Amino acid sequence: MMRVAFLIAFVVFVPLNRAVVVAEKGQARLPIVVAEDASEDIRLLAKEFAGILQEMTGAQFLVKTGEADGLILGTVDQFPDSGLNDRLKIKGMFDGVEAFAIHPRDGRGYFIGATAKGVSHAVFTFLKRLGCRWFFPAPEWTVIPKHERVIADFTIVDRPAILSRRIGMGFGYFDRREGRVQREYESWKRRNRMAQSFRTYTGHAWQSIVLENTKIFDAHPEYLALVKGKRRGPQLCVSHPKVRELATAWALRRLRIRPELDMVSMETSDGLNHCECDSCRAMGTVSDRAFGLANEVARAVQREFPGKMVGMLAYSDHSVPPSGGLEPNVYVRSTAGYIHGKFTFEELMKLWRAKTDNYGFYEYYSVWQWDRDQLPGGRANDMEYLTRRIRQYRHAGATSILGEASNSWGLHGRGYYLASQMMWNPDSDPHAILNDFYQRAFGPAAKVMQRYYERFDRSNQPLMSTHLLGVGFRDIDEASRLASNDAGIQSRLNHLKQYLHYVRLRWDVDHNREDEDLRKRTTIDALTWCYRTRYSYMNHWAAMWQSWTKKAAAEFDEPEWSAKLRRESYEWADKTPVTNEETERVFQSDLKYFQPQPLLERRFTGVLVHPGFENPDSKRIRTRSMKMRFQRGRKFALASRQGERIGLRVQTGIIKGYRNRPDVKWSIAASSSDEILAEGRLPLDGQEHEIRFTPPQAGVYILDIDDSGAAFGVSAEAGVPISLQLERARPVRHLGQFQEPVFFYVPKGTRQLQFYWKGGKLKPRLFDPDGNQIAEISANGKYVTVDIPEGKDGKPWHFRRFAPKQFWMVNAPNVLAATPSALIVPRDAK
Repeated sequence: MMRVAFLIAFVVFVPLNRAVVVAEKGQARLPIVVAEDASEDIRLLAKEFAGILQEMTGAQFLVKTGEADGLILGTVDQFPDSGLNDRLKIKGMFDGVEAFAIHPRDGRGYFIGATAKGVSHAVFTFLKRLGCRWFFPAPEWTVIPKHERVIADFTIVDRPAILSRRIGMGFGYFDRREGRVQREYESWKRRNRMAQSFRTYTGHAWQSIVLENTKIFDAHPEYLALVKGKRRGPQLCVSHPKVRELATAWALRRLRIRPELDMVSMETSDGLNHCECDSCRAMGTVSDRAFGLANEVARAVQREFPGKMVGMLAYSDHSVPPSGGLEPNVYVRSTAGYIHGKFTFEELMKLWRAKTDNYGFYEYYSVWQWDRDQLPGGRANDMEYLTRRIRQYRHAGATSILGEASNSWGLHGRGYYLASQMMWNPDSDPHAILNDFYQRAFGPAAKVMQRYYERFDRSNQPLMSTHLLGVGFRDIDEASRLASNDAGIQSRLNHLKQYLHYVRLRWDVDHNREDEDLRKRTTIDALTWCYRTRYSYMNHWAAMWQSWTKKAAAEFDEPEWSAKLRRESYEWADKTPVTNEETERVFQSDLKYFQPQPLLERRFTGVLVHPGFENPDSKRIRTRSMKMRFQRGRKFALASRQGERIGLRVQTGIIKGYRNRPDVKWSIAASSSDEILAEGRLPLDGQEHEIRFTPPQAGVYILDIDDSGAAFGVSAEAGVPISLQLERARPVRHLGQFQEPVFFYVPKGTRQLQFYWKGGKLKPRLFDPDGNQIAEISANGKYVTVDIPEGKDGKPWHFRRFAPKQFWMVNAPNVLAATPSALIVPRDAK
């Protein structure tokens, strides 16, 4: 039975009485020794090791072959007398492939691996102990300290907790002919011990089966999925015996052609539209069909290639385990997005773990189409998320993690580095890893750079604004002054300045929708700048080249901008390198462009009360019911004045296409504690459902609704105190314009009201308690400050034409209601 075992990584430090001196006073004390039969990888590693030691110490290290005293680099088979054989055994097929040991003994320094991969890990673990770091792939982010004396005085035996670790760059490499990008990225991975004890392949495969058998499928359209009465790809009719034969033959052929493969994918084509014929339906769910085919192929693979695996994603309409079992050599990888079915991601983890030990995860660290290299970025810029998920995956039995990513190190590099370290050992201290990054990358500017990175960390809920960018730019400026005497640190800060210039240009592109000429000029400037700085890897140039140039060409009617023309040169293809002087010049201009502003922050306690504000003397307001519709979960404050029952209606599954997701989950808790007093689930059927709650006593309660992203509506009769609780930096995702007017409370003593606004074309209007229009909000992605006339504080105000993408009150309670009498506010705001 083929299992990929799970093992917690272990490290053993054993101080030795007699240290091995590696180099001293510019002289190498030992050569580097490899075996006579050393692989080319180990020979290249020895040369690299010698070069780094020379840069560190000034000493020249010889590389010798055969039996000799020195720094021994090799596998346990090549150097069986190292005494490490028992500790570097490979268990099963893959557990221990990357195991290594560093062991000084008898005047020798042993750097031994179970395989060549382990030897590499031993070398770079040793160099890391000496202070070497490779934070990002660009050479400027390499840190090699100087040492007068280098000794080996410790023993380490280690192996990774996650056996297959990979951060894969979407859109590939932009210089495939030259190959520099791939070389530098592969070096970064190797030096940070990012490797695969076994190579996973779970990508979409069915379309490849069709492409490699085009004539057969053209002659037999019945082999393709039947969808709405027509046979068409890219999915297959898996119930057809010939299709199953073709799929099996395709998989076996790939393994014959590439015997080094550990796995062949049998994953479906991307998208939905699986076969609707009677025979396929009779096979069961899409999961039953997809994994049933994988099982059949896996049996054939096991017969011809014992130990090889068949890879599958738990994804889309086959996120849920099949009803039957899995072959022992089927490998499953759950995706952290695009899941369908009635189970949450956390529930699916448990279901799959019960089904198989051959289990891993596919993460979305950064997708350029989602974040476009813009702050605050994707999941790779959320340190709390990275840490929590990697540990969660480890505890769910993961033997592999693959993170889809962008080659955008200016935005996500810190997160990629953290993920690389946490994947090796999920029990590592993330704060120690990050502090080490700040200290070694930025030296005297470490604290300032920590502040810079944490400002934009998604876990800190940044509100992207000219103000936030202004203070972030000033962090970089301060860091430059603090580290003015260190050329290495300045080169890294220059890279970040170059990235931030893109942020400035992209800001202009996205916030000047009415000035097409400015947007056009700024777009070509941004493309040119990112092309000129492409080898810093601060921006994901491959994605810009393949995607943004095409869209910009169509938008501005400039067909020659598009990379799809495959031209020798483009208007944006300026090969002139950006100088340090030019970097500083544009940075100083950007510094002036983004100006911080004083924020009037006021924090309120979590104790909520229902003040019972009077409604305006208007029958329409007095008798108004509340109706709100959102996508993504929301929290609402509910008040029971005298302990009476609270009733409201929830419409579920407003988006029809998402009704195949988990049921709506709702819960009600006391506002003063996290104790759940009532909870339940509602089907995603597009209908209204009643929630009735009898509280234990009068007071305020919190209703939390998780709609599974299928959108929901909440409605309550007139007189029911209910307020929407806003969450900082979370998109509002209201389905259209809010029911108007929208009321909020301005605390007593407020002389200026301040809030963050990011919206669409509709400009909201702000009204005082007497119904007078005070302002029309035209700012976008900025903080707005409004003077409060004397006597107008301590009362409800309201908005009309209120349709924000993001909205946050800086010095007023972040609660909204359909009427003043429905408002529920913090006690200390009243």
